[in-house]
Amino acid sequence: MGKRSVPERLAALAVLESRVSPGHRSYSRTKSDLDMRLAGFAGEKKADFYLEEARMKDKPLVLKDVMIPSGGKHVQVDTLVLHPAFILVLEIKNMTGELHFDEDTGQFYRVKNGVREGMRNPEDQLNRAVIATERFLASIDLPVRVHGAIVLASYNGLIVQAPVSRPIFPVDRLPGHIEKLEKENRAILRRSDLQYAADALNLLSREKKDQYFKWYNLTGIDIETGVRCPGCFKIVMDRMHGKWICKSCNTASADAHLAALQEYRVMYGDEITSKKMMDFLQLPNLSLANRLLRERFPTVNNSKRNKRYRIEPDLSLMEPFINHLLYR
Repeated sequence: MGKRSVPERLAALAVLESRVSPGHRSYSRTKSDLDMRLAGFAGEKKADFYLEEARMKDKPLVLKDVMIPSGGKHVQVDTLVLHPAFILVLEIKNMTGELHFDEDTGQFYRVKNGVREGMRNPEDQLNRAVIATERFLASIDLPVRVHGAIVLASYNGLIVQAPVSRPIFPVDRLPGHIEKLEKENRAILRRSDLQYAADALNLLSREKKDQYFKWYNLTGIDIETGVRCPGCFKIVMDRMHGKWICKSCNTASADAHLAALQEYRVMYGDEITSKKMMDFLQLPNLSLANRLLRERFPTVNNSKRNKRYRIEPDLSLMEPFINHLLYR
């Protein structure tokens, strides 16, 4: 099934929250959004673990954190299971408290510590994702029914009033649900069909770009520059004698700038000049920035005065930092 990679939006929020001053007017909203994304990512990783336990005759293709086109916009799907006998959208929620799906009003709320709190309805979110997936598959000549389920990743989430139109269950029941779908449905899709759908959706997900600076009312001057230490994760590294040295914990690294450039990429895009790299990494001179770029990154243009380099996506370089945030 493959390891779930760090989602682009989670990476961007982690970078912004750590590089924006706590006194900035948008900091609290950025931190709140980050905390929500971290909880969701933790829940999705737990669901991945149980999904691996499902015993099936045919191995499915499992897509994670994909964007489904819908009316000029996109619907995010946590996990999409592509199997010859069924297509399944999973809406994974890492919620705690007593959960209520009100059939009469269509509202969803939870009661936690005696406080009633209205929230986005996971059933509505799932229905939109299912409809968007069905329409997308029909657009590539795969008109099939799409199933959906809500998975509760936290054992502290208690279902008091269940949704009517969609199944909901704790994460450890996910293997049984998957196995049941395979038994109850006839295989009608070819492996080539599933791969075609997966390739198309992966391409669309890569092309989707988010405008974080606009959303959070930020400019470049709001962003702290520098290289993050892979040991203590503070942005306090200096370039000395061909290495990066942390001023806080004395960790030494030969390539800490590569993760920092992924942070630059999720904020500013995948192109960079030597001047921008020098400024962002706080390098002592332009020649060092040029040398570090030439060592690892392809050029975008042939201009001598304003040569641009492409930073290829590799969010695995940010996994230690994201894991630090998950378990801090």
